[in-house]
Amino acid sequence: MTLMKLSDYIIHFLADRGVKKIFVVTGGACAHIVDSIGQVSKIRDIDYVCVQHEQAGAMAAEAYSRTTGVPGVAVATSGPGAVNLISGICCAWFDSIPALFICGQVNVSELKGESGVRQIGFQETDIVDMIKTVTKYAHLVTEPEKIRYHLEKAFFEAEHGRPGPVLLDIPMNVQHSEIDPETLEGFSPPNTLVTTPPTTLAAQVEEVISLLQKAERPVIIAGGGIKFAKAKKEFREIAGIISAPIATSWSALDLIGHDDPLCIGQYGVYGNRATNFCVQNADLIIAIGSRLDTRQTGGQGQTFARGAKKVIVDIDEHELLKERLIPTRVKPDVAIHADAKDFLVALGNALAGVSLPDVAPWKKQCLTWRIKYPAVLPEWYAHEGSVNAYAFVKTLAEELATTDIIIPDEGGNLVWTMQAFQIKDGQQLFSAFAHSPMGYALPAAMGAAVGTGKRIICIDGDGGFQLNIQELQTIRNYDLPIKMFILNNRGMAIMKQFQEVYFDARYEASGRGYSWPNFARVAEAYGIPAMTVYNHEEMRAKIQNVLHMNGPVLCDVMVDPAQKLIPKLIADRDADGRYISKPLEDMAPFLPREEFYANMLIEPLEGRGEKKSSEIN
Repeated sequence: MTLMKLSDYIIHFLADRGVKKIFVVTGGACAHIVDSIGQVSKIRDIDYVCVQHEQAGAMAAEAYSRTTGVPGVAVATSGPGAVNLISGICCAWFDSIPALFICGQVNVSELKGESGVRQIGFQETDIVDMIKTVTKYAHLVTEPEKIRYHLEKAFFEAEHGRPGPVLLDIPMNVQHSEIDPETLEGFSPPNTLVTTPPTTLAAQVEEVISLLQKAERPVIIAGGGIKFAKAKKEFREIAGIISAPIATSWSALDLIGHDDPLCIGQYGVYGNRATNFCVQNADLIIAIGSRLDTRQTGGQGQTFARGAKKVIVDIDEHELLKERLIPTRVKPDVAIHADAKDFLVALGNALAGVSLPDVAPWKKQCLTWRIKYPAVLPEWYAHEGSVNAYAFVKTLAEELATTDIIIPDEGGNLVWTMQAFQIKDGQQLFSAFAHSPMGYALPAAMGAAVGTGKRIICIDGDGGFQLNIQELQTIRNYDLPIKMFILNNRGMAIMKQFQEVYFDARYEASGRGYSWPNFARVAEAYGIPAMTVYNHEEMRAKIQNVLHMNGPVLCDVMVDPAQKLIPKLIADRDADGRYISKPLEDMAPFLPREEFYANMLIEPLEGRGEKKSSEIN
């Protein structure tokens, strides 16, 4: 019998599963785990990365998972350390990212248990009960001999079904327990995951093919679930066979290059006008791995692609059933409970030898819309005195390599990026789209850089950058190849536009009371070179300078403080004064009504009987 310290066993377990970096902020309750990382690093390819804040560590671990395909791991101490992980855990939960979070906890003898008191051990916090609703598995490990079981179960839950975060809370006395690895109880995963049975899936695939054979205006909606299912290859093959226009959710932007002839761009509340016309005028929607949330469909789901049959494929059955509880959500005509890869493989096999109708006129119409309504208007390049955010993002995209990883933050900078960025095949672009916390991009860029060694493009705003600005020290300490572009409009752009619509332009806490530092000087204080872009004349040259410099660089981009997020879907007041979301095709700034109706192949919801197109030329 060879005994091993339990915390050492944890690190060997993680190394065996391909984890090479663990993000940590040390503390008394996790000190044994952190020390074990250091000791095991002498003989295994695994080590820690010291971050400045546990929130940043959690977000870095989540991005490490996105970019490496290996679940990211973050370690924190008990109490405030554990609580600080929560925002990053939520990012992983809502975007379906597998990640493991390990917290130190007070000794078992100091746990409050069922005593009714608030706390017994110093910095004791019941993190497990706090985060059960945003994890797939969370457990307080009190029995040393169960550590293998809980680690194996945690990894299984994180990676199988709809992926997500897991957490293990490990008391100090358990961490330094002596165990015999040969006698530890293991976890036996279930033989099958509960999805649609093969016979039912086959029947539903036949139904999809039948709909494709009748469709004149099909659109494929690609969602992030395709990436999480590792089904990009299968998706590309099916897309080529069906040859229908492809609209992407934001989380699937990097599934297909902007120049691909089938790509029609991003749709939604902050989508592109042309793509919204394509989706809304479709007669068949096949949504794969996309939950069709309100930022994609608008607030009134019944107006979304209302002239189309809707096939929705999702690994989470609850997503397929939500319209029964929430009547404003999209109702599927064919709801397929399946892993995206399983569906795509089954569809590919069933399509062998099947003849589908020629939808070339429809694709031509979608291309016409895309040319007529570009995301970045030519006149925006003539902006004087400061920088137009859309022109900057498009210019930046033109200068980037196909190997770059692009990570925007949230708010205005995220919308400008998602609308204007022209993705190249091979690039990866992501943010914490569903949780969308300010301050995500910088630590996520760290996780991506640590995991891949690639050049990372961090796009942030002056508001979001300040929430994790302390991580400039981590970036400098590890000399991470992160190029930080701050779209600095000296205000909260997305909030100011919201306040203009709903609060008569009262800029409370987005203009009045809000402040920002000199970011270039802050970066230089951390030993990171910085430069500032003031206008379009110097824009491309300074972008090139930043990209050609080695190591981390910060670039402060002086965006026009009046810069809008356009186009966007807004709400109208009804006769009773209630705000009602307009349908997705009718975005602000509004088109002249004659032009708008000319773009509608289905019946508009307003002005029935007005002039509209009745056929595709």
